[in-house]
Amino acid sequence: MAYSPMTYEALTMAQNVEQDDITKAAVILAEGKLVAFPTETVYGLGADARKESAVAKIYQAKGRPSNNPLIVHVATVDEIYRYADVESSWNPAVVKEWITKLTPLWPGPLSIILPRGVEIADSVCAGGPSVALRIPRHPIALALLRAFKGPIAAPSANPSMYVSPTTAQHVRDSLGESVDFILDGGACEVGLESTVLSLLAPTPQVLRPGAISLDTLRHTLGCPVEGPLSSGEAQTGELLSPGLLAKHYSPRTKVRLRTTISQGERLPEKTGALIFSDWKPNFPTTVTTVLSKCGDVEAIAARLFGALRELDQADLDLIVVDTCEPIGLGEAIMDRLIRASRQ
Repeated sequence: MAYSPMTYEALTMAQNVEQDDITKAAVILAEGKLVAFPTETVYGLGADARKESAVAKIYQAKGRPSNNPLIVHVATVDEIYRYADVESSWNPAVVKEWITKLTPLWPGPLSIILPRGVEIADSVCAGGPSVALRIPRHPIALALLRAFKGPIAAPSANPSMYVSPTTAQHVRDSLGESVDFILDGGACEVGLESTVLSLLAPTPQVLRPGAISLDTLRHTLGCPVEGPLSSGEAQTGELLSPGLLAKHYSPRTKVRLRTTISQGERLPEKTGALIFSDWKPNFPTTVTTVLSKCGDVEAIAARLFGALRELDQADLDLIVVDTCEPIGLGEAIMDRLIRASRQ
């Protein structure tokens, strides 16, 4: 996936984020409180990943199940080695080689799972032996990490299982006063959560699809990489990654994929449609939102969660959502929609 270059200075000027705000946010994190901040994927709800009491506030604010682990954000590859225990990997030399090969993808929307280092709080990893880490691309996120000088645990800044936030206003609407400080970096560029890649076994595996595709990872690593379980398959054992719950990313309004609508089926009177192709609904709609007329997956991904939130506030009884080919970024889009539509 291509990214347009953007300097931290340019972004902060455009979004009125001053260095004083970054410093203030870092101090708040050091006090064990919560800071919401933008990444290139979605807004994160951040806390010091080394403090159990701080991480507990994330779970409390989100209403998140304690068995659902968090992703830890760091500023450099060196910090990945600090907060993971690569030496206890199944083969440290191979894993180090993989990390080196993956380095060109950072900063970016890729999280990797490694054995957990001793400094990371147990609750970040849901008590398990592994941790997910990534280096976010967003300049404000990187500036915050550098000012804080430590790892920030940060799931999406929204109530558990609800639609992820891609603007600061989404965070305010969803969590309100549960967040001690919000850094407003405008709309997120990617719009879907990071790809999660497990390096815990001889064959790497994508656990959650995202903007970094399976093909990209296979090419980058130069070895086989297993794809994710389908969104309909049951997860067994402990959760290694966020985003694996069967129902997730869901608005309060019922969601159905257009491919599940039968010809002539009677739908509720207040039905909305979310379109990202040349599909024309053959049923009456109260609200119709078009994300793309030509199936541009980058545009769809960037606007998907925001559009779902808007339709969720439109007093509808049903939202019917278009579909796309589950290839590349389309795989991540369909993963989110399948989970969002599960009852």
